[in-house]
Amino acid sequence: MFIGRVEEIEELRKAFDSPSFEFIVVSGRRRIGKTTLISKACEGYRTVFHLSVITTEAKSLADLAKNTALSLNEGDGISFTSFEAYLDYLALKARDESLVLVLDEFPFLAQSIPEAIGILQRCIDLKFKSTHLKLVLCGSSVSFMEHQVLGQKSPLYGRRTVQIHLRAFGLRQTKQLFGGSDEDTVIVQAITGGVPLYISYFDPRLAMNENIRNLFLRTGGLLFNEPMTIMNMEMGDPRVAFNLLEIIGNGVNKVSELSDKSGLSAPNVSYHLAMLQELGLVDKKLPFSETNRKKSIWFISDGLFAFYFSCIYPFRSLIERGIIGGIEEMLKESLPRFVGRQFERMCADYLLRSSGLLATAIGSWWGWDPRTRREEEIDIVAKGLDGEMAFAECKFTNDKVGNVVYDTLLERSKNIPSTKARQYWLFSRTGFEGGLVERAGKEPGLTLIELRQLVNQS
Repeated sequence: MFIGRVEEIEELRKAFDSPSFEFIVVSGRRRIGKTTLISKACEGYRTVFHLSVITTEAKSLADLAKNTALSLNEGDGISFTSFEAYLDYLALKARDESLVLVLDEFPFLAQSIPEAIGILQRCIDLKFKSTHLKLVLCGSSVSFMEHQVLGQKSPLYGRRTVQIHLRAFGLRQTKQLFGGSDEDTVIVQAITGGVPLYISYFDPRLAMNENIRNLFLRTGGLLFNEPMTIMNMEMGDPRVAFNLLEIIGNGVNKVSELSDKSGLSAPNVSYHLAMLQELGLVDKKLPFSETNRKKSIWFISDGLFAFYFSCIYPFRSLIERGIIGGIEEMLKESLPRFVGRQFERMCADYLLRSSGLLATAIGSWWGWDPRTRREEEIDIVAKGLDGEMAFAECKFTNDKVGNVVYDTLLERSKNIPSTKARQYWLFSRTGFEGGLVERAGKEPGLTLIELRQLVNQS
């Protein structure tokens, strides 16, 4: 079953239908569904699909020849002495009719054939433009695709005609793929970050604690070692990065504190955080409207890594010994807190799409409130192009949301001055008290969103 990716499919097929040469780059984090997307888009088109592995140049050329012969019904008699000779052959085959060449996991091919990028650049400039070839480069190594393929210093820079960066599923697509209840869909989205492969591992027929037990709390679980696998693929020596992720997972979020906890210098911490940020695993944020960068805090932005390092990694030794009873009891309390933090991001996405606000900024606010004389926070604050503001609270709790939550939001929002119109949004896992529902009917600036609306309209 193929779900979502309608715009990406249309963009790829539009390029495949073009009468001209097309150079298409598809990127995105590992497990996001790039190969599945390209395979679906290629249906009905004359295609050579090559999945690269790290090997020798001779073996890569032999594999390319074999895949090409099978795809084009050329028999077993073709072989190539160089990558350029192979591309010359493909250019000939695409001289009079369209041909799609997919080089999947291109970073592995470039590692196996060191001259591959330079050869591609020459062929694009001198040979391919007079053909109907559609060249698709796809790769999971975020750093490689950003710098070696798309970066300004790359020989291929500026030559792409189509670029697709594949992102994670939203709640609606996750619901379609997972097939479980709205509440379980939110939990799955929180844990997986919307990565399709991870979503597919969750069985809607099982209770969520059973799914987590099967996937994370067994050494043979499909996600027990996944973050380690990803890090080993992306980084030569991930030990320092793993240490920092573990510390952030425990709630430490400032560079100075990370330096103290890790024993690394602050510049070294910043260097490794920048690497993790490039991989899409961590990010930093400031209180809304704050400009002092020294107040930045770091957080794990990838859903799976955030769950793993806050709820699983600290207990690996127990899991490896099969002692999981205490961990499961702990998860009864820690999982709702974890999902609650991720829930805010889902609500922010919904607000951006549904508020009518032409947002120029969105984030969270936290700081000193002179009215209460203590630190306070607002889950979501957004500002529109005309200065209009939106404020939101997101409650993934067992209690219905009532007037107290709304009144508190009204008071806290006064810490962000604005003379323009203000919207107030409340998101709730379990619905709203009658008094608040009645109030929302009388106050046009207040919007109440239940779980079913959030999941099925996201």
